[in-house]
Amino acid sequence: MQQGIDSRALFATYITKLPGLFLLAVAGAILGSGLNLIVVLVKTQDVCYVSETKYYIDFADGRYEARDYYNDFTWNEAILGDEILGRAMELLGSAYDRNQVSAMVSARILSDVRYLTVYVRGQETEQVEAVRNAIETALGAFGAAKDEFDTIYQIGDLDIVQEKVPYFGWRAALLGAVIAAGTGVFVIAFCFCMGSVFYTKGDIAVRLGIPACGMTFRGGDDRSRVTILEKRQAEMLTADLKMLTERYPRIFLLDASGGQEAALFLQDIRDRGLADCSCFQICDTKEYADGDSAVMAVIPFGKPYRERIADEIGYAQLHGAEIVSAVLTRADRKWMGIYYAWRNAQGKGRTGRG
Repeated sequence: MQQGIDSRALFATYITKLPGLFLLAVAGAILGSGLNLIVVLVKTQDVCYVSETKYYIDFADGRYEARDYYNDFTWNEAILGDEILGRAMELLGSAYDRNQVSAMVSARILSDVRYLTVYVRGQETEQVEAVRNAIETALGAFGAAKDEFDTIYQIGDLDIVQEKVPYFGWRAALLGAVIAAGTGVFVIAFCFCMGSVFYTKGDIAVRLGIPACGMTFRGGDDRSRVTILEKRQAEMLTADLKMLTERYPRIFLLDASGGQEAALFLQDIRDRGLADCSCFQICDTKEYADGDSAVMAVIPFGKPYRERIADEIGYAQLHGAEIVSAVLTRADRKWMGIYYAWRNAQGKGRTGRG
């Protein structure tokens, strides 16, 4: 059945779920940063030392095309080639493995292609120093041998230090928060679009085909919090219940929660004096076929309930029951305030229809 989407109801649902989505995002950020910390700790089980050396590349006059070729990507290829790394391996000797040395060396061009930074990482300072010196000699020879360059020479050399590892990753935390919050947003939208949850009296009329005689709110005992919307809904519910009790001597309250929701609504009728309680009782299948009785479905707000209550209504109808109306119970004040517009909920205008 093409029911469409009540965009205002979806909006109200998202607004009331914002605190939960925020907590979900925080949990995702904590989980993401925690996983990042575990990965970092695994990687830093062995102490790593790093050397950072800066070089100036003096390009030859008239060879400007070389500036476009030698960039951040191509320098990493060039430095690991035979002309640089191969020469460095000759200087290092047979005690060093080429694959191991290539894994230690990386190059970066940050902004200006004339400035090259070479990093050497290793677990022993002596090994890092030896590789750094060999790369420096090989780079100088590479610059002298190539027509594209006049020379390549060192302009800065930092001390070999233990590599600093960022234990907290903002990217990991942000990614975890986005994934968690995005998942929450998707789940809310998915559950809403399934149509199993009742939010308004209109939902009951559309999905079950029976009129809703009114609604009750959570925490109704606090009279200081009662809004114009609640007062109007109470008036409508009282009038509808009076009409039904005048028409039917007995009204059975039907729910899909083993009588719990019906019992709560019946207690609400007693406490607030909405109607003559003697006319209402919780459903008993043995008395469904009584021609003087009717059945009212009790449907809680904001719970997946459509399939279960539809099944109970079908069962009751099969046994001769007349389903005359339904009531939406324990509605959320904030949700209803957003749905009907807060200004209306406070009495600055007419309240809408559920």
